[in-house]
Amino acid sequence: MAGPPLTERRLAFVLGKGGVGKTTVAAALALGLADAGHRTLLLEVAGERRTEALFGMPPSVDVPVEVRPGLHALSVDADRATQEYLTIQLKVRPLVEMMARSRAFHQVTQAAPGLSELVTLGKIWDLATAVQGGTPVWDRLVVDAPATGHGIALLEVAGNVRDLAGSGPIRDQADAIERVIRHPAATGVVVVARPEDLAVTEAVEAVQSMRAKDLPVTCAVVNGVRTSPFGAAEVDALRAVAGRPGAPDADRAAALAALAVADGAVHDAREVAGLGRDAGIPVAVLPVVPDLSPASGGLEALSAALMSDPAIGGGDGG
Repeated sequence: MAGPPLTERRLAFVLGKGGVGKTTVAAALALGLADAGHRTLLLEVAGERRTEALFGMPPSVDVPVEVRPGLHALSVDADRATQEYLTIQLKVRPLVEMMARSRAFHQVTQAAPGLSELVTLGKIWDLATAVQGGTPVWDRLVVDAPATGHGIALLEVAGNVRDLAGSGPIRDQADAIERVIRHPAATGVVVVARPEDLAVTEAVEAVQSMRAKDLPVTCAVVNGVRTSPFGAAEVDALRAVAGRPGAPDADRAAALAALAVADGAVHDAREVAGLGRDAGIPVAVLPVVPDLSPASGGLEALSAALMSDPAIGGGDGG
């Protein structure tokens, strides 16, 4: 599924299993796009507000709030999005507000298959297609999607509803959303992993699943990749010290610690290569950054590394 580089697509979904740094990657991507001059909106879903720890201020659930110059954040709450959708459809806001105060209303909306995902995706679509004065309100939108399985379900829901709806306004809207989500010139999906066997395996499986569903998976990002300052000759010298009979304990301990760093970098490079090979998509690499607090500059460092990686700005779709 060919397409332009991720940075040229207006809508990016960032997926990954829990604990791989998905939110951090989404925030770094959004920050990089804003720094590049794009008016950018970072969206969290399911009422999440994890980006607060990165930017020092929570995303709003009402209107986008500016967290960095050119970068706004919004948390999409499914209940609120459902109320907005019903208000548009029923055109009677007091009735919708009365329904929303009912416990039964929330029980029904939570139990209805795919409703939460549909209204969430519909809200994202509304924001992506919003126009003011003849120009798009947002140049780029980055969605910090749910964990992998739920994230893929979110991407699929419009197509499922379109196929089941038969005809009418619901089908028409689902079809319009589906066309945007699957269009490789408009939308890109990023899969995040860590350089660990299980995380890489799950990332490969996610890419293969999305490919089979014709979803525009674009690239992968491996977060927290270790690097080594030692060359091959230095590693050989360290191994000689570590294995030398009679070497001082302090020398051996220092050599073993340095070898652990070198071996960790080799392991991580192998995992990155395996992901690229088995998934068949470009892979961006992010280094280990120990401090991501708002004043640390850590997120800015990750953003710069991400935006300079050819997999983000120079590859085509997967």
